[in-house]
Amino acid sequence: MALWNQSPDMETNGLGKISLQWTQKFAHIDYWRNEKILPSAMPDSIIDSILSKKTNDVVRSWKRIVTGLPLEKRHLLWQEVMLWALQHRIDKALTFLEATVSEPSIDPPRHAVDDALKFVVSAYLEHEVADSELKTRLHCLFYGFAKASMLQAGYTYWISSKTIYLLLRHSEDVQVQTLYEVISHCRLHLHPYSLTHFMDRFSRMGRPDLAVDVLWRIAECGANMSHETVQYSCVTLLRSRFDEDERYKIQSSIVTAMLKLGIRPGIPMLNTMMLNAIEARDYQTAQAIFETARIHGKRPSTITYAIMLRVALQNLDEKHVGQIMHTAEEDGALPRNNELVFSLILTMLQIAEGRYDARVANPADRHRRYRAILGIYARYCNSLPLQELGIYSSVHEHHVTASAVSEPTPKILSIMLVSYIRFLGEPDHVYDLYCRYQSHVECNNPLIAATAEIDRVANAFLMGLGRSPSAIKWFSVVLRNMLEPSATTAVTVARPNVQTWSIVARFYFLHGQRAAAEKVIDTMRKMRVEPSPVTWNIIIHGYAYLQDAASVVAALEGMESAGCKADSSTFRGLTKFNDRNRLLDALRAAAAQDQATLTRGQAEQDSVQLITGSETEDDGLQYQPTTVTP
Repeated sequence: MALWNQSPDMETNGLGKISLQWTQKFAHIDYWRNEKILPSAMPDSIIDSILSKKTNDVVRSWKRIVTGLPLEKRHLLWQEVMLWALQHRIDKALTFLEATVSEPSIDPPRHAVDDALKFVVSAYLEHEVADSELKTRLHCLFYGFAKASMLQAGYTYWISSKTIYLLLRHSEDVQVQTLYEVISHCRLHLHPYSLTHFMDRFSRMGRPDLAVDVLWRIAECGANMSHETVQYSCVTLLRSRFDEDERYKIQSSIVTAMLKLGIRPGIPMLNTMMLNAIEARDYQTAQAIFETARIHGKRPSTITYAIMLRVALQNLDEKHVGQIMHTAEEDGALPRNNELVFSLILTMLQIAEGRYDARVANPADRHRRYRAILGIYARYCNSLPLQELGIYSSVHEHHVTASAVSEPTPKILSIMLVSYIRFLGEPDHVYDLYCRYQSHVECNNPLIAATAEIDRVANAFLMGLGRSPSAIKWFSVVLRNMLEPSATTAVTVARPNVQTWSIVARFYFLHGQRAAAEKVIDTMRKMRVEPSPVTWNIIIHGYAYLQDAASVVAALEGMESAGCKADSSTFRGLTKFNDRNRLLDALRAAAAQDQATLTRGQAEQDSVQLITGSETEDDGLQYQPTTVTP
């Protein structure tokens, strides 16, 4: 007998009534709370004899009990046994389902099996109680369910979206592909929403070919291809992992296929297409997409403008920033859009950094760069916070009406502080600015105090103080205020992070304060702050700058043991060791004593080769002001 027999006479022979009873009782099951105990029409002895621990025992018991029973009574028996198991023993419900999908003689209505499957999968996976073995059983159960459904010729079966979602969420990549192949082979129908889950997963797996195949299936379902769920799945696909050499070409071909399927890209998709073009340096296409979207009445989002600002950044083009700003005003995106204002200011700062050389810059050039940044701020934000800090009126006056400005966010104020310190913060004056700033923090200034929660602000002050040997004595004040904020401070002050400690160590080394630099490294260890590759390079540069071969070798070993790989900056620091023969001897001695790993031996060999064969390069310790990256 075919599995899940759905007789045409169902409504006339009493099966329709049994189906209705199943639906009503199933709706009241709550395995996890057990608030409602459903009475069973079957004796407990019959239920116990069927619900064995093993699938084969269940099949044998079922055959023994139902021999000679009409279809209606077999359905009633299956219903009562499954309802009891779902209510009281979910493990036995799983075993009973496994027997049901494996044995044709157990032939309940298909919709009841579908309900029970969804319930069991949800019970185990939605509440995160399944181990790997149990997850494998659930997958095998679904495979059996799918193959049994295929035997029902002439019927179209739709799989529960929730069942598919939970199985996907708890699947390894190989299982995901197998699951999709089984569904395709068994010709099961999935809701388009379920198909988008497969599409997203294949995209994240780096299998755009399978994701595109799913997209075609979604189109074949007659789904609305411009629906936002499909659009966001297309976004995930377009940002999938591709072969770098062919990345943009593949992305473009996928876009062409999407358009042929009738997809009308919305702003999220258009943003992605622009981003892909910009990353491939196809600025003309990115601009064309942007203009076409505006022509067709698609209002760019804040993210759209932020993506277009990347073109200006990559070209270090301040004028392009101004053009995007005016376009945003025409589109109504400005003023009163602090996220976009932040992106504009940040981009202008990064452009100024990219074109700035502290060794040749004159005061007028520094003022001009800061004025360009301040001009954007003054156009859209209240100037009072900057006036209170003393970094506004003395540099730039920009008269605006009150209705045109809004209160700046902490992120915006933090970038303005970084910008001022970077270009106009003379070391002797940075500490005075810090004192003013700190007083506003401790007095809980409604706008300024919140910036203390952002680590880039304190890091910028440390960078500014580090420019002068006489100013680094104030490092301890900044660090103390980060570690032990004043009792009057209401905000949660950012604690020193790995970048903070790296900045401090760098300037201590730079100004010849070796003991202070080593104390910083010890403090990091005590505070369980793991050094980053940048930190290790600073340490190596510092010891090379001090001509301490033994400490350089120890730092290289520490870098390796921390799992950080030497890079070009590491080797560049080693080339600044004046007595290269002494450093070579130390490296060779270390290699002879410890051959623990091939990686380290190769790194030391590379170091030796570079030291003996490279020209002298800038070691980064002869101070070049570096932006604290926002």
